[in-house]
Amino acid sequence: MLSIKLLPETFMRYHRAITPRRIWNASKVVASYALSNLFRRDIRMGKPFVLMVEPTNFCNLKCPLCPSGNGDMTRERGIMPFEHFKHVFEQQADHLLLLMLWNQGEPFINKHLTDMIRLASAHNVPTLTSTNVHYIKNRETARDIVDSGLSELVVSLDGVTPESYVKYRVGGNFDRVLDGIRLLVQAKRDLQSSHPLIHLQFIIMKHNEHEIEAARKFARELGVDRLSLKTAQVYTESDVETFLPSNEKFSRYDYAADHLSTKSKISNTCRHLWYSTVINWDGAVSPCCFDKDVHYGLGDALNESDFDQIWTGQKYTDFRNAILKDRKSVPICNNCSEGVKGMFYDIEKVEQ
Repeated sequence: MLSIKLLPETFMRYHRAITPRRIWNASKVVASYALSNLFRRDIRMGKPFVLMVEPTNFCNLKCPLCPSGNGDMTRERGIMPFEHFKHVFEQQADHLLLLMLWNQGEPFINKHLTDMIRLASAHNVPTLTSTNVHYIKNRETARDIVDSGLSELVVSLDGVTPESYVKYRVGGNFDRVLDGIRLLVQAKRDLQSSHPLIHLQFIIMKHNEHEIEAARKFARELGVDRLSLKTAQVYTESDVETFLPSNEKFSRYDYAADHLSTKSKISNTCRHLWYSTVINWDGAVSPCCFDKDVHYGLGDALNESDFDQIWTGQKYTDFRNAILKDRKSVPICNNCSEGVKGMFYDIEKVEQ
């Protein structure tokens, strides 16, 4: 979710993706989503205009609320080869408005990540990825990221002291993260580049909810472009006790409910199933990033010569229809933030 006040800046950053073909495709997709909601059945025109590709599901940290870090994710771990990325990306490049290089894991573990970004940039497709910053260790790496053409980089920093940071980013190094962010900011200055937009993300939890104003100050001092204050997603009663903030305004959950429940009702719709698709490191296609273990696999993008065979296939159709009928009956949707108020407490431009 993006603040209205940030839309002009966002448009200017991503406008290079706009072509008549892409706009026509996106228009058809939006129309098909509206018609599907009206007639309560899957109607599809056009192709997904947002593609999420998982560079890897390995991670160097052990964050307790992350299935990759805490060990809850049981699917095989691996790294996507560049040739496989090229195969799945170039099938869809002509109609894409955005490529998101993430899902589970730390994207920069994949040594070909900036090559992937460069390929997308050559096709005028804006790119977005995220990092815990531990692999940005030197000036050369920072300059390579800036030079790749990356549009936006989300950097995770959930504490303003080493003590609060490691309570969630288990195995992390606070000072290394700060050094990495500073290297990126300096590389942008050295190369006189407006990209990537450096987006600091601060997840609000019980142990750091008192640090919000300090986080705003920290963002200014580091020289990042944007700060998002994100609410935590929890899974168990133990998570609730340990991580949910004391102040309910910093949470996406209803504290008055007798069970874990989001503040707003989950409706029988989901735009992601029409607008976007997810391809995991091994080519497995998922409906969205909440399918952590690919329980709802929709096809294999590496073994299909044309992605349309998956996009228009029976598995995708059945899944969309299931969401339109009763989204709550799909387990991965019950703790999903799509269409739910409170995923972010605030997203703001950082004034230097």
